[in-house]
Amino acid sequence: MQRRDPDRPSGWEAYYAHHTERPISLLLGAALKRLSPQASRRQAIDLGCGSGNETRGLLEAGWDVVAIDQERAAIERVNAIRAGFPGVCLETRTQQFESLATLPAASLIHAGMSIPFCHPRHFEKFWAQVRAALLPGGLFVGQLFGNRDDWAGDPSRTFHSEAQARGLFQGLDLISFEAHEYDGPSLRGSKHWHRFDVIARRPASHA
Repeated sequence: MQRRDPDRPSGWEAYYAHHTERPISLLLGAALKRLSPQASRRQAIDLGCGSGNETRGLLEAGWDVVAIDQERAAIERVNAIRAGFPGVCLETRTQQFESLATLPAASLIHAGMSIPFCHPRHFEKFWAQVRAALLPGGLFVGQLFGNRDDWAGDPSRTFHSEAQARGLFQGLDLISFEAHEYDGPSLRGSKHWHRFDVIARRPASHA
């Protein structure tokens, strides 16, 4: 995950500890099944690597991974699992999405509940970097926050209507796009969630 809640300085650390034993997300698992084990370039990016569960899952599946998070605690957790995977490459970056200069070319870009934490003023540039990094035939898998989310009034985070969210993937093949609304827990207590779960593929010849 990306941005620290200033009212709860230990919130992310508690979140990571709570999710330590969680398996990889169902969305990422579904995306991995759509990628050939013989993919010519097994390079993945984990945007907002958080507790490291998805980074670990990618390493276990034989992917080289660039894991990015602005929280030092998240990067420390990911670095701690490096020794268990000597046959693959793990690069970590403690960095905000807003300050990214470039992203490496990748066949898989995962952004688990993290992209909305990019400041709206920088979102367009950041999203262009994500799209540019995705190799032909590669998959983007992740979530966006909807405009009916309880946090939608936060000016430091980015929210989209369903039409706007779908528009971000123009030129890509939308394999899966699911809207979810429900009440549930968060770092700030119970809230109404509105999010879009997305798997999208860059066509082999363009986009």
